[in-house]
Amino acid sequence: MRVNDMDLVLIQNAEAIPKELDPDRPLTARGMEVALQLGKFLKFAGINPKKIFHSPKDRSRQTAEIVAKALSRRIKLQLLKGLLPGDSISDLLKEIKKIEEDSIIIGHEPTLSKLAVRLLVKSKVSPFFQMEPASCLWLYYRANEKGWFLKGFFRSQSLFSSECPPIRLVPTNINQR
Repeated sequence: MRVNDMDLVLIQNAEAIPKELDPDRPLTARGMEVALQLGKFLKFAGINPKKIFHSPKDRSRQTAEIVAKALSRRIKLQLLKGLLPGDSISDLLKEIKKIEEDSIIIGHEPTLSKLAVRLLVKSKVSPFFQMEPASCLWLYYRANEKGWFLKGFFRSQSLFSSECPPIRLVPTNINQR
């Protein structure tokens, strides 16, 4: 049972080359720039992760490396089982329970949206949103309430737009029973 409060940021990997051009799907030049800007924004927002977990896919690892560099501190990068599209959310939830400190998880759709819904809603419901490349969902675990809460959502387009505020803080608890 988790005993500490913690922040958990879920990030979909940044824009990758289409599978038809490269089956390994590394990041595009734009994807690398967006990942760097995202990391700088997370630093500005006060995200202070101890670890960045990622899937075994190149695009996830590259995004993790760039975000860690932008946060400009030594952050341990680590593979996390269950982050691939099609992996079991139940297995991934078991892995999440082992995380005890502020962290970032970089993965893929539909896995991340399914994970977020399961953490926030606590029941098996269909995901009601889908993450875009380099978007992130900021979650917060409150130990005294034994639950996850949505702290904010960020779309990467906001990094390059003056029209859209970069983060939306959500004061409501969607975990109410």
